[in-house]
Amino acid sequence: MHDFETKYIAANCHAEKLKVWLGLNFDIDPEFPEAIISSIYFDTFDLFHMREKVESDHIKSKFRIRWYENIKTSEHSEICFLEFKHKVGERRFKKRIMKDNRLSDEKLNSEAFYEYLTELRMFDERILKATFPVFQLSYTRKRFIVPNTKIRLCIDSDIHIKKINENILKKSFKPKKLSNCVFELKGETAVLPDKLNHLENFGFKKDSFSKYEQCYRELIE
Repeated sequence: MHDFETKYIAANCHAEKLKVWLGLNFDIDPEFPEAIISSIYFDTFDLFHMREKVESDHIKSKFRIRWYENIKTSEHSEICFLEFKHKVGERRFKKRIMKDNRLSDEKLNSEAFYEYLTELRMFDERILKATFPVFQLSYTRKRFIVPNTKIRLCIDSDIHIKKINENILKKSFKPKKLSNCVFELKGETAVLPDKLNHLENFGFKKDSFSKYEQCYRELIE
């Protein structure tokens, strides 16, 4: 699937007031209620994909496992998604495979993860490098839709690391929330709907943003 994903960044403290404003001006996504998302990011032993993000804003790739948690009960979804995303400029490629969610409670150095993403490693007629869990992060996501369009909006806030694979990083992490939140517009265009031209009033500015990279920079000691 090829479409646009445009991001706007602000201090995490601005997230709640934007959620309220979005709820007054757009429809809450009826299919996906507000939820906690947990993602395990995978990388090579030498953190090739991390370096790819740091050194280039044009070409980026990511491997992850993602699942959802009920925001009231913290109950995990019964399914998870294995994802490979490859971004070139504002265009992106995404491959997604649905699986039973049997790894959410595993330690990140567990052998259960070995070769778990093998199905995703075939890309552009070549096999990509083997990857392993690096760290797991969680955040709250609230989604909205622009009526009569295919444009989807979401805001991710309270981003934090839950656990790391010390076999890969050999470091610790700070038990606090990332200083930024991120608002995303997804769809067939990168042009903001007229109503969203006032995002700067909420402290949001258009910028590239990787949760994986930002958590590594800010929260890994």
